[in-house]
Amino acid sequence: MYPYYPYPARILAGIISAIAILSLAAQSIGNIERDGSLIEGWSAMLRFFTIWGNLASAVAFAWIAWRGRIEPRIPFALAAALVIIAAVYHLLLASMHHPEGLDWWTNIAHHTLVPAGGILWWLLFSKDELAGWRSLPIVMLVPLIYGAFALINGAVTGFYPYFFLDRSTLGLGAVLVNMAGLAILFMAVAAALLGLRKIIRVRA
Repeated sequence: MYPYYPYPARILAGIISAIAILSLAAQSIGNIERDGSLIEGWSAMLRFFTIWGNLASAVAFAWIAWRGRIEPRIPFALAAALVIIAAVYHLLLASMHHPEGLDWWTNIAHHTLVPAGGILWWLLFSKDELAGWRSLPIVMLVPLIYGAFALINGAVTGFYPYFFLDRSTLGLGAVLVNMAGLAILFMAVAAALLGLRKIIRVRA
């Protein structure tokens, strides 16, 4: 049985989960107004890795807030995914994306507030002995699972959310190479998080 996280960790987890839930709910409302169907709206949303990360954050941090404990590799893998979500958006997409109204709020929550909160939570409260260097291979499963989903969904719908997963343009072999590269990138980000956590705790 894993140890309980302290009360401040559970409070912060609850705040992160609430932001993720509210932003997902707000985007769902916007999708209903646009598409006329909650099912169609969610089908479109789940094509994107950002939504996967925010949905996972909503569930995982709600569990921490409620139960006070969780399998430590889950928030570790989630923190690495949130780094990727925030970095890709702010470095590559933000300058081309100018949402307004409700979309502005959901965009800020999905790409900034939830990632920042999730990463901060992990750096402050994760246990060194429970989520460390031996956990790195687990992080690689995240992009591989999502990539498999994107390929299956793309084969069914013809829509590929990211160019590097577009089998119709690149071919299966190139997409599989890209997926392997993503897995390595996720592991590198996770390793950087471990190093950053160590630096923070040494200085503290």
